[in-house]
Amino acid sequence: MNTLARLMLEHSAEMLMLVEPSTLQIVLASARVASALGYPPEKLTGMPITDIESALQDVFYWEDVKNGICQEVQQQEDQYRCASGEMLTVSKSIRRVAHEGSSLLLVRATLTQDVRQVQDELAHALSRLRATLESTGNGILVIDWRGQVNSMNRQFSKMWALPEALLQTQDDQRILEFIAESVQEADLLRNRLKAIVDPQETTDTLRHNDGRVFEFSSRPQYLDEQIIGRVFSVQDITQRTLDAQALRESHDQLEARVQSRTADLHALNKVLLAEKERLAVLVKELEAAQGQLMQSERMASIGQLAAGVAHEINNPVGFVNSNLGSLQTYVDGMLRLLSAYQQVEADLPQALRDQIAAVKKEVDFEFMRDDITALVSESLDGLKRVTRIVQDLKNFSHVGESEHQWADLEAGLESTLRVVWNELKYKAEVVKEFAGMPQVWCYPFQLNQVFMNLLVNASQALRDKGKISVRTGFDESQVWVEVQDSGQGIAPEHLPRIFDPFFTTKPVGKGTGLGLSLSYDIVKKHGGRIEVNSVLGKGTTFTVFLPRSAPEGAPAGP
Repeated sequence: MNTLARLMLEHSAEMLMLVEPSTLQIVLASARVASALGYPPEKLTGMPITDIESALQDVFYWEDVKNGICQEVQQQEDQYRCASGEMLTVSKSIRRVAHEGSSLLLVRATLTQDVRQVQDELAHALSRLRATLESTGNGILVIDWRGQVNSMNRQFSKMWALPEALLQTQDDQRILEFIAESVQEADLLRNRLKAIVDPQETTDTLRHNDGRVFEFSSRPQYLDEQIIGRVFSVQDITQRTLDAQALRESHDQLEARVQSRTADLHALNKVLLAEKERLAVLVKELEAAQGQLMQSERMASIGQLAAGVAHEINNPVGFVNSNLGSLQTYVDGMLRLLSAYQQVEADLPQALRDQIAAVKKEVDFEFMRDDITALVSESLDGLKRVTRIVQDLKNFSHVGESEHQWADLEAGLESTLRVVWNELKYKAEVVKEFAGMPQVWCYPFQLNQVFMNLLVNASQALRDKGKISVRTGFDESQVWVEVQDSGQGIAPEHLPRIFDPFFTTKPVGKGTGLGLSLSYDIVKKHGGRIEVNSVLGKGTTFTVFLPRSAPEGAPAGP
């Protein structure tokens, strides 16, 4: 079983058991079985199912199964025996499933008390909802997860002018269709009324056939984390819409007057603009000369700062991202405030409006208002990209895995090759010879770090263009990964020290001397070893050996 399948099984809310029909033994059980019945997980595997389903009718049923007679069971109440001897009431289903050419029986059971608790909570939630329906001034409609009308208040019926005869039919589909046909956006409303389990909240503006305008909102109704229905709220915004239209017309008139004044100012400023352009050219020439001088000075210190900046980049990115998020909120608030001021601008005295128009022109208000939001959004997007890049590298090389797992090392090699491909592609021809080795019980991200160190070292060992071979293999007791390069090789006097911390034969600035030392410790922690074979002038081969067997208590491998 792969890791994802086991993860899903361990977190299932149901009791799930796979039973071998010929032996009636439990092949696999979910974590819920162990927690509900009190059996240790390791004891459940291989336990006869009749130790749990021990009632007389269950014994007869499973005896028929053993004799080849199997009937599927749907939502049957039963008694399960706990490890303590206590009996629990469950609702169970049994069906046959195919697995690798044979058949297994899948037993699904739910504690009856859990089902009743959910039903009680649902009834309580619906009761509270009904109590609030009539207390709101909006029209309220509640539809359950099956698409049936659960309830509506009188205000909703009144706003939509639902005929009394239609309501008495209690035909939910006819009622919903009548509501959809009452507005010009009929298709949109139909889709909203059908999207009951959509987790998103929605708000739409709908135009009623009689000329009214509605604000139609919906949000999912939850019980714990499960969507059990949807609540629709309707507000009549006809007057508000008319007021907004009048305000827009006033705003357009004001904009026309501002544009007229702006044209006059443009004509008067032509001479000043020409002079400003001439001065701008001179300033640019001066800035270019200054920039060249500063650049030459900065380049001398960039190399010293780069390493420290790389390690510290997450801190400034974090608070800059936080500050930009706050800035975006503040900018949005200020823009909303300015919009509110604009709405009342027409009511100001003429002198103040002229003064405001002059300031708008001076700061180029329209451009600034549109550009500031784009600038903040682009900055946030850039920061997200930086964060993703840094996090990807951090996840790859510094992820501290807290638990072992079964892993495909050949898939890890493929991933590592992609990460370091920019280091390899210009210097090496990479040849992969994979043997299809079995999965290994390990810390996969730590081994990926080992492979990356070996591949980067192999690339740096090549003088110009060379060849790097990556091979895998296995036998009954171990697996191995071999990285071979056609580079310069390692001098015999250096071989005994290559795994020592801080030992390196690379030029200053090319390495820290920690890569092979870290790799050696990781492999040793996995119960393996690293062997090296090098011929000076011909190349070097590093081979990582790892045991195939998992320690006692580890889950069975795939």
